[in-house]
Amino acid sequence: DHTLIATLRDAVPVPLVLHGSSGVPDEEIRRAVASGMVKINVGTALNTAFTGAVRDYLAAHPTTVDPRKYLVPAREAMAGTVADFLRAVGSATT
Repeated sequence: DHTLIATLRDAVPVPLVLHGSSGVPDEEIRRAVASGMVKINVGTALNTAFTGAVRDYLAAHPTTVDPRKYLVPAREAMAGTVADFLRAVGSATT
């Protein structure tokens, strides 16, 4: 309810936070930010990207015991997810 978000933004002196953006389409997140949301929680998406990359790496390299090997692609996956969110809300320059 983007009208309600804007009404709340104008009525309360605190930042508005979206607690749980999992499954929310990019366009709805963009509209929520435009309506007044200033913080969008994306922890689950980051955890999913990180863990998925670790699982993929270990599946392809099952004898790996050095975490430095799988943490690199895990961090890259998280960074890609952050970049996607920044593009979704129009904050990314690239």
